[in-house]
Amino acid sequence: MTEATARLEAAVERLSRALAARPAPAATGEGADREAVAALAARLDDTIARLRGVLGEDA
Repeated sequence: MTEATARLEAAVERLSRALAARPAPAATGEGADREAVAALAARLDDTIARLRGVLGEDA
């Protein structure tokens, strides 16, 4: 369980670094696809909920 938690934390850290390294979107309205962001957020929420369930933690 400790390994799974560490791997999830490492993945979140990699995502954070990748987002920080991206150039800012242009003023023309370019940026992240809102639907893609919403889908990713839902997947992350589901993963976190499953991990909490395995760990026996309340949401």
